[in-house]
Amino acid sequence: MKQQSDEGATAPAVEDGRSSRWARHRAQRRLELIRTARAAVDELGPQASMEEIASACSTSKSVYYRYFGDKAGLQRAVGEYTVTRMRDRLRDAARAAGTFEGTVEAMVAEYLLSIERSPAVYRFVVGAVPEPGRGERHRHDRRTRTGRQEEAGERPDGAGGAAGGAQRYLIQEFTDAVAALLAEAHVRHSPAEHCLPEPMLSYWAASTIGMVRGAGEAWMGTPAGTERPSRQRMTELILGWAVHGLRPAGDPGAPADPDPDPDHRGPGG
Repeated sequence: MKQQSDEGATAPAVEDGRSSRWARHRAQRRLELIRTARAAVDELGPQASMEEIASACSTSKSVYYRYFGDKAGLQRAVGEYTVTRMRDRLRDAARAAGTFEGTVEAMVAEYLLSIERSPAVYRFVVGAVPEPGRGERHRHDRRTRTGRQEEAGERPDGAGGAAGGAQRYLIQEFTDAVAALLAEAHVRHSPAEHCLPEPMLSYWAASTIGMVRGAGEAWMGTPAGTERPSRQRMTELILGWAVHGLRPAGDPGAPADPDPDPDHRGPGG
């Protein structure tokens, strides 16, 4: 009887071990498919079909459908992988900077590098269909948030989450996270008396990130045959607009002093 009892006790552990190994195998295979699909999109362009992607990855289209459901599911998976890597690089760049202006410059430079390096992947991700039920809002306190997102847990392959709330684009979640990093930098580098209060801090961070993204995408989309500034020059231009204001240099209406009121200092402190 004892032997039967012992065998009965160990059976679930054996089954759990098999399930765990299978889950790890599927997760590893899924990550491999995401990486190869990303490389294929980089080569083929953002309009690549599932069949083209699968062919470039030397596998069958049915494998991608089994793991991701459809092209929208693959876009979301590639998007999550891509924007997480971009966000982490921006976070590291921001936290390595010693000044507010240095933080903005480092983040802008890293963003432009990312979209210049893989413009097709960026467009593929931006064009991702919103996931039904995706509603993560990133509503952490701007003064204490770290820019890190907690993962909501693994979902079935190709299936939408059920977190509730409005549908969200991955790129919007990315810009929200980057806006939080920018707000954090403002608080870290500004004297307490010059820190913007909420909700003004959120407004300012969102408007700045919107400008940087808009300028970066316009730069990336410069028509063929049109001279385009280098990435370094574009970084300098965007930094100037973000830190000193959007009035074009040389505008006759521009004030001689970009900050004439010392008691009304900008977000950089």
